[in-house]
Order: sequence, then structure tokens, then C-alpha cells
Amino acid sequence: MKISMFLCALGAFLVGCSSTGKVSNEQLKYTQWQLTHIGKEVIPDSAISLQFIEAMQVNGFTGCNRFFGAGRIESEQLFVSNIGMTRKFCEGSINETEQMLLNMLEIGVPTKIENGDLILNGQPRLKFKSIVAG
Repeated sequence: MKISMFLCALGAFLVGCSSTGKVSNEQLKYTQWQLTHIGKEVIPDSAISLQFIEAMQVNGFTGCNRFFGAGRIESEQLFVSNIGMTRKFCEGSINETEQMLLNMLEIGVPTKIENGDLILNGQPRLKFKSIVAG
């Protein structure tokens, strides 16, 4: 009887923890994400993506350039350091979006997983959906 009560309490605790939206290095490792929203604006068929691979290495595409760096979660924020990237020139809003995303990642951005989506709570808020590598 005591064991079943303990298991019920443990289950309730784990469900409570998973609903907070907090994200860890382990949750992000080996996942891929595609941008769906910038602020409240829906971005249909966005090419902007993030991928987390071995040892929290981050790869991505900004809509113009590919980038990579060393990721880490610290105090509920995602930081990407040592960012390297291709150097294609892009104009207008594509360049602005690229700079905004890379700046967020470099200085650190509050990050959570909410309803299966990756949320970067910067200015503006970025929402990514999970994609299956193929």
C-alpha cells in the first residue's frame, strides 16, 4: 500500500514538473525545430531552423546563412557561444531576422517547451515546432 501511494505521489510530482515548461540540455539533445511564429505573426513554411546534436552543439539556418555553436541551458536560458556561420549577403527583413535570432542566442534567451513547441522568450518571442529529421 505504501509503495503504491509513493508511486502515485512520484507520478504527480513528475507531471507537475513537466508542465512547468522548463527545458534542459537533455530534452533538447537530438531534436530539430522549425520557426512558426515571430511574436504573434505566423511564419508559414519558414526555412529558419535549429538543431541540437551531440554535446549540445547547435546547428541552424537563419533563412540566409547556416550557423553552428556550442549550446547550453543555464538559469532557464539558452546560450549559444562560439557562433560560426556562412557569410552570404541577404537584404532586408531576412538579414534583420538573422541578426535578431543570432543576437538572442549569443546573449542568452529564456527558453521553455510549451505544448510541444520550443519557445524563445526574447524580444520578439519566437516559437518553433518540432520536426522529425529525415
